[in-house]
Amino acid sequence: MKRCAFLIVGICAGSALHAQTSERPATQSESIDGDTFRFRDGGGRVLTVPLTGTDNVVGITWPEAPLGSWDTALLRVEVTASAEPTPYVEIASGAASDRQYFRSGDAGPRWLNLSFLRGALTGGTRVSLRGEGVAVAAGEATLRLFGNSVNLSGTILVLAPHPDDAEIATFGVYANRNATVVTVTTGNAGQRSYQSVFDDVPDLYHFKGRIRLIDSITVPWLGGIAPTRTFNMGYFDARLADMHDNPGKTVPEMYSANADIGAYLKYNIGSLLPKRSRASTWAHLVEDLETVLKKVKPAVILAPHPQLDSHRDHQFTTIALAEALTRWKKDVTLLLYTNHADQNRYPYGPAGTVASLPPPMPQDVLLDRVYSHPVSPESQRLKLFALESMHDLRVSPSRLYQLVIGDDRVREPEQQDPGDGVNYLRRAPRSNEIFFVYSRDSLKPMVDAFLAEWRRRADR
Repeated sequence: MKRCAFLIVGICAGSALHAQTSERPATQSESIDGDTFRFRDGGGRVLTVPLTGTDNVVGITWPEAPLGSWDTALLRVEVTASAEPTPYVEIASGAASDRQYFRSGDAGPRWLNLSFLRGALTGGTRVSLRGEGVAVAAGEATLRLFGNSVNLSGTILVLAPHPDDAEIATFGVYANRNATVVTVTTGNAGQRSYQSVFDDVPDLYHFKGRIRLIDSITVPWLGGIAPTRTFNMGYFDARLADMHDNPGKTVPEMYSANADIGAYLKYNIGSLLPKRSRASTWAHLVEDLETVLKKVKPAVILAPHPQLDSHRDHQFTTIALAEALTRWKKDVTLLLYTNHADQNRYPYGPAGTVASLPPPMPQDVLLDRVYSHPVSPESQRLKLFALESMHDLRVSPSRLYQLVIGDDRVREPEQQDPGDGVNYLRRAPRSNEIFFVYSRDSLKPMVDAFLAEWRRRADR
């Protein structure tokens, strides 16, 4: 079925279509129904701009007033998407354009990412928004500009909950920089991807942990990070929340009685942590992260956002980091990411297009700033091959063989070809990577809010 482009252009008495651009204080008290993102006081410049248009295309005129230095621009608009599978808004100014996709049937306030236009915008420049299967309501829109001044020339620590998380969220940042990539767990849980070649379940999952650990320390080399600058901490997949909730308890692997992370530490090439016998406890995890901080001495840390990422290992990776940061009292910028939002469908649309904020969350999320990091076509290509190198993002070898020879038998419960909706080869290689910026001080209230909600749900 052919998609229809449609835009809502409202003209009414007393409308703001002819209002001048105005700036207002950036406060966290701002609230619009359906939008749960809040920004800390002083977290960027906020302007109200008229969104006008004719002939089914709306847009804004870039403000004439000097706007200072900025690297990220977000425009909040009201959208209504059709039931078509791939609704999008094409954002353009002059020769520069990109497409931002939405969920089928999406509606309400959403943020369009205009950051890629930075070099093309001067006062009076027109930014057009053309919808395909999505309506953008004319009227007043909120423009937020963030001057993050993130210094990526210093020491960077990428903290990944599982093998492949660093590549999915941060490859464009860490590649060919002074980065250390540290993965918390071996990824030794999940689907029985190799059941056809293993009879013993514990053996299968130990092998899966080993091969994914090797992926986590070698694949970053595609981005110029040698295995001497990577490390896998050896903790067990899908166990971090249990470790946190039972801090005095040793928590074994999910599919075996082994509770010694030393069984996996030995496969590392680097020497960031000792390769020794060590019990899988919350105290040891926090202690090991403190050691990592002291050795790496990062100026910038990339880690998951516990409120925006729905995976428990992702959430509690950052909770453990927050505890370690209370012991390592150095200034640091935190760039937090999400790899698991909206049931693993976000970001939407095909690879190579622009990503913006995920849909509103059930609870308010207080942010300092947003940073949209541009990823060149060359880096996107490298990122794609880094992801393809990760065993857990592929179909199993036996299933691949079936596909190659045209044998349509299914060997349950082996991992099947991942559907397009959740496939990281679609979701991850984008023209940008999105990060939520925090300081050491602002991290704590956000983490406290997450833990309060975590305890509330546990008590129900």
